[in-house]
Amino acid sequence: MNLHIDRLDLDLRGIDPPLAEAAVRLLGPALQAALARGGVAEAAAAAAAAPGAGVPIDAGRIAPAADAPALAQRLAARIAGAIAPERQRG
Repeated sequence: MNLHIDRLDLDLRGIDPPLAEAAVRLLGPALQAALARGGVAEAAAAAAAAPGAGVPIDAGRIAPAADAPALAQRLAARIAGAIAPERQRG
């Protein structure tokens, strides 16, 4: 099963611009890894079944990170959790 994300808006206010840019460049692979850990099929099914599909999801605040890979991993974990929140509870 595939998961297609048409648009992803990130609000990275307060994060150093070069760090934010580097983290966003690493976000694709980090999100792929986060979804693989939780099951991309589950996330895709949850996203498809979501009654508010296309509605913004607030992933909450992200703790500051000192480097781009750590920030990308934190963002990816939050996005994966927002796509399929039932995985976080189980």
